[in-house]
Amino acid sequence: MTDHVLALDLGLAKAGAATLTADGRVDTWLKTSPTLATGAGLEATADRIGVMASWAVGLATTGTILAVVEGPAHAAQHGQPHERAGVWWAVVRRLLHHQIPVAVLAPSTVKGYIAGKGNATKDDVKRAVALAWPGQGLGRISADEADAVAMCTCAADWLGWEGPYLDGRRGVDWLRKAQWPDRENVRA
Repeated sequence: MTDHVLALDLGLAKAGAATLTADGRVDTWLKTSPTLATGAGLEATADRIGVMASWAVGLATTGTILAVVEGPAHAAQHGQPHERAGVWWAVVRRLLHHQIPVAVLAPSTVKGYIAGKGNATKDDVKRAVALAWPGQGLGRISADEADAVAMCTCAADWLGWEGPYLDGRRGVDWLRKAQWPDRENVRA
């Protein structure tokens, strides 16, 4: 398996993922989960968390040299933060158990890096991702997949890989805001 970065934009209803190889190959995935019925019990919620976490961790392979996960959106006023945290911690724990180094990027860091401003809209991020990786067909991906590609792009820059096509490396200052693993723990 070719060495690559895996990025995960985790959620309960849907999650986006992307991989990026050192030679610039991008692949994306979108996972959706049906909404739980009102009053669903703990078992149903735990199962939903387990399904999403297993899907995300299942994308990691022997070629995954670094996993990047989007950190919590502390300002979010919707959804189920407790359950989303469950998915997040289940994924991070399993990745670390498999000795895959993990980086954490705040949503504003991802947006700022790829689109130039920390409060960029989903459409801004999608547009910036498609411009950064021309010829990859990324203009048709979901916002969740675009976030994952943006995180892969951050990681590639941090690793010193060639590309992407960001004007004047505007994202470098944003990289300093991320929580990166010790570089010696990443085989690149």
